[in-house]
Amino acid sequence: MTQIQINSITGSAYPYTLYACDVYGNQCVLIATIPSTATFPLTITLPPQFNGSPAVGLKMIDNVGCELFGVLYCGGINTAKIFEDGEIFLFMDAEIFIFQDQ
Repeated sequence: MTQIQINSITGSAYPYTLYACDVYGNQCVLIATIPSTATFPLTITLPPQFNGSPAVGLKMIDNVGCELFGVLYCGGINTAKIFEDGEIFLFMDAEIFIFQDQ
């Protein structure tokens, strides 16, 4: 996996800080800070250590310290919607949405 696309984030706790991690939530690397002025969709290039990985962990932390973590699978196997309560919903529409309900 070399890139991820974020189509939307809902909530008022900007900025959001994103980290790419292994699937266990370890070895995390800062990949982006998303301000309230961000224009979606966002395409984020992952660090080289994730090239060829079958899956990547994505950690998102808002400005009040709420942390969400989900695993994204490469090659269009599935996509995920990660909600504030930590539930991850898988869809087959080939889009990745990461957002927080209020």
